[in-house]
Amino acid sequence: MGLLIVGGGPAGLACARGYRDAGGSAPVLMISADQYPPYNRPPLTKDYLRGESAADTLPLVDADWYAQHDVGLVLDTRVTRIDRDARQVITAAGDAVAYDQLVLATGSRPAVLPVEGADHPGVIYVRDRASGERLRGLRGADIRAVVIGSGFIGCEAAASLARTGTMVTMLTPEAVPHERRLGPDAGHRVAEWLRSDGVDLQTDAKVSRIERDGDGWQVTLADGRALGCDAVVSASGATPDASLAREAGLSIRDDAIAVDASMRSSDQQIWAAGDVASAVNRAAGRPLRVEHWGEAETMGEIAGRAIAGQGAAWDQPPGFWSEIGDRTLKYSAWGDGFDHAELLENAAGWAVVYAGDGLIVGVLCHEWDDVYEHAQQLISDRRPFAEAKVALGAATGQVAPPKPS
Repeated sequence: MGLLIVGGGPAGLACARGYRDAGGSAPVLMISADQYPPYNRPPLTKDYLRGESAADTLPLVDADWYAQHDVGLVLDTRVTRIDRDARQVITAAGDAVAYDQLVLATGSRPAVLPVEGADHPGVIYVRDRASGERLRGLRGADIRAVVIGSGFIGCEAAASLARTGTMVTMLTPEAVPHERRLGPDAGHRVAEWLRSDGVDLQTDAKVSRIERDGDGWQVTLADGRALGCDAVVSASGATPDASLAREAGLSIRDDAIAVDASMRSSDQQIWAAGDVASAVNRAAGRPLRVEHWGEAETMGEIAGRAIAGQGAAWDQPPGFWSEIGDRTLKYSAWGDGFDHAELLENAAGWAVVYAGDGLIVGVLCHEWDDVYEHAQQLISDRRPFAEAKVALGAATGQVAPPKPS
């Protein structure tokens, strides 16, 4: 008995660390379906993919950390059921593991494209170390890869592969990458970056079929075009892996496990953190579901500290960095939409500031840290958009009026 954590990603490890750091003394056991100890996933589409870092840089902690902190780690083991009455989980092998407090940090699984052939095991869905290793094997001037999807992971992977010499075609149904999430101003700039790195970016391109073609593949588009390639990479989003919670009868919200600001679910002994959670953010004043690496760590730590009896709550705007080639984007936002965006520019970089219901709700920056840092606080304070623009101008010396988009 003690604290049982299901999941071996950033949220699970941060939960164990947060629990111990807050003085939690009960036994801690992590059960992970992954074959690898908790590792850093962002490099899988960045420096690790490009061959600029080695596998030994991926683990989140040294191998001896677990023994030093009295944290048990069981790998390559899938939990299939939660028995809430008996306070135990059942593994695929039929073993029962008891708990006093249970944390579900099962993350998300890749969304399979709803087209013929998308479920073929040869299609690479970028999500974990195993898929990252397959992606790494695509480097080389004689390889043609089609990347489907233009979200952050897709853009990072496409740019990294192209920089290693791979012939990359990216397909997106949008007019520019990230148009729905970040708006056209940011999307046009990302498109320029991708093309300058050698990516053949095909916009307004909807996939209708994926099929094997000899030793390669053929990707057919809705307009009838057929693209031949050696590999197909799908980066078309993810779905919370909330099946355990759903089958156990826990409250579900936005396809994820509904939790409060301390990550506690509808069952007082069960918590959730990371991609699998829809958590109340006190600063936002509403539940949010985010799929950011840093936020998974934050939520996991909050859960661990709360379980140890230390008051902890999620009360900051979510945020993360993305690296597309050698360019960095910093993004902080509530993440549940905007109705207006304005572009600011200076000699070195640019920023897009987002509004929703008259308030500042997000910011995206490239090479403009002053705007990013000030905007994060304005977002947290839920400042009116007009006031936020004035405050940003005063803080950054931006005197020209922002350009509407």
